[in-house]
Formats: sequence, structure tokens, C-alpha cells
Amino acid sequence: MAGRGRSAPQRGEVTGYLLKLIRESIPLTQEQLAADLSVDRVTVQSWESGRRPFTAVPLGQAIAVRHRLGRLGANVTLLAALDDAAEADFILAAVLDAQVDRCDIAEQPLGWCVLTHRLTDLILWAVLGQTPTFARGIPATQARRGPVASGPALPADERRAFFTRLHLLAERAAAGRDPSVLLHRQACFLAGMDPTRTAAGWLSQTTTRTRRAITFRSWSPLWPDARSVVTSLANQGDPEPLRDFLARAHPDDTCERAALNYSAYWVGEIPYRQHDDSFMPAPLADWHGSVLFRHLVQRLDPTHPFVDLNVHNLWALLAVRRGLTLGNPAESRALLKRSIRILDSDHVSPQSRQELTSIVYSLRADGVTGTGTGR
Repeated sequence: MAGRGRSAPQRGEVTGYLLKLIRESIPLTQEQLAADLSVDRVTVQSWESGRRPFTAVPLGQAIAVRHRLGRLGANVTLLAALDDAAEADFILAAVLDAQVDRCDIAEQPLGWCVLTHRLTDLILWAVLGQTPTFARGIPATQARRGPVASGPALPADERRAFFTRLHLLAERAAAGRDPSVLLHRQACFLAGMDPTRTAAGWLSQTTTRTRRAITFRSWSPLWPDARSVVTSLANQGDPEPLRDFLARAHPDDTCERAALNYSAYWVGEIPYRQHDDSFMPAPLADWHGSVLFRHLVQRLDPTHPFVDLNVHNLWALLAVRRGLTLGNPAESRALLKRSIRILDSDHVSPQSRQELTSIVYSLRADGVTGTGTGR
């Protein structure tokens, strides 16, 4: 997939560190795993360090290694993330490519498919050093000697370059005769994770232009783009554009379906990788909602930057999946307690307060209590 005869850049930090965790979950030393895989220890060491990217291993060999790791007893959650880890390395390599300002924008893999929570977590693992949600709580089964890295962290200069180049990619994606809406919105979304908050300025300019140009009467391909930009602004410390979007950009059921289908896809309830946003406004797919329900309840925190978005999504989800409170009693009790706590604070918008009040009323009508003894 190299462009114009140029070799595609390769990286292996994310995949390599995940392989390290997978090996330790068995548990095996590098020497023992090398013997099981019929390779030398230096090969395993190079894979895990990223010096010899595992993403460069021929597909057949990579499949054989993955199955062998499974038979050896590797943690299945970690093993299932290997494909996404390889994609994370591929995206990181493309964003950090020194020629990112000149290469064909259609060759930028950040615009090839709709990001999921797990894939985004893996990208940010390298950029921010935060452990992916799916890997938290998995105990280490092998003691390590001496100081060791806690993740596949990029050098400081590459972390800064990552966010700088997202700005460049967003500008390039929005310009030209054939703009890439998916690349633009995903570059904006990831830019919102910049801990220095330097993205706030250009993201604010982007959302101002969007608000001047668009009045949402129903879903359009620009709807998820606007949503990603205002979500990023909330993550940068300004919740008002997101609150405005929630108030004015859900004029019909199509937009509500888009929000729910996207959220279900984000948490993995829609298992098939989507290559554009056209799946969002379709009739609600055959997904149950329990995973999404738990995900949203866990993030119902007044200090969460997306608290208003999480409230609205919960309100919309329970409107179409009322049985979720019956099938998830522990989460329903947690939802009641957290909703009351937020209503006692001043951290959410008037719309969110109204939606939370509706949720609390519905939960109490269903017999949900805030104690462990009620349903």
C-alpha cells in the first residue's frame, strides 16, 4: 500500500508491547517463547521492542504465531487485540511519516475506516502512555526484573509531532477538490486528546465555520464530522459547543439512530469494521445494547469531559432498549446513584438535567433502588 513507488513506513511499538504482555500472560520467558515458535530469542526481543516490527512478518507466519500463542494459554482479551494493535502501528507510522504533508491524502489510513474504542485506545497508548481500557485489571503473571517500560510510549518529540500533524491532516482533508470527511473528523477527534490543549484554538475555528455553514435538518455526512469536532473541544475544556450540538443537531429520529449506531459500533456491539459513516443513520442494527449500557454508566461522571454526551446517549438508548434496566440490575442501580449525584451538582447542561430526571423517574418506576437489595 505504498504510494507513488515509495515504501510504506512501518512501526511496531504497539504490537510489540502487546506481544510482551501476551507472552507474560502465559507466562513464558523470551527464550521459552522463542523455542516454542522455532525462532531465536533475538527475534522475539526485536518484535517486543518494535525494532523489528511484527507488522512486517508475513501474514501466514503471523497467523501461525497467534494460534500458537493461543494454544500456549495466552490471555484471550490481549490476543484478540493483536489485529487492532497492528492497525494502530500502521496509523501511527502514516501520521508520523516525514512526508505526511506531501503524500496523497487518499493514502492516509486514518481515513480508511471508522475508528473503534479499542483501536483508539491502542493509538493513544503509544501517544499518551495511558493503558487501554481492555487491558486494565489484567494481572501480570510474570515478575519483571529492574525498571521496565509501562507501555509502548513514543519519544517526546514524536508525541508532539503526532498532534501537530493531525492539524495538518485535518486541514488537508478539508481542502482540495475531493475532501475526506472521515479523515478530517478522525484527525480532529484524536487532536482533542492533546494534553497540552494546543488544539483548542484551531478546533474552535473549525466548529465556528461549521456552525455558520450548516443547519442540521436531518443526518448528513457532515453530522458526524461536526460531532467529532465539538466532542474534541469538550475534551480540550470547552463543553459549550458540544451542548449546543446536542440541543440543535438531533432534529429527528435519523440523527438519534446515527448517534446510537455509532456508539454501539464504538464499543464493539457492531462487530464489522465500517469504512465510512453511512451505516450510522440506518435502522437500528441487531445489537443488544448491554455493552453500550455498561460503557455509558461507567462514564457517567460529572467531571468527565463528555458527560453531557454520555447522558444524552443513555437517555436515547433507554428510550429504544427499555429492557436493558431489567437485564442489567447492577448497572441500573449504579445508574440511579450516579444520576442523582450529577443532579445534585452543577456540572451538566439544563438539557442533561432534564434527561437525567427522566432516567431517574423511569428507573424508580421500574423498581430500581440505589441499594444492593433492590432490583
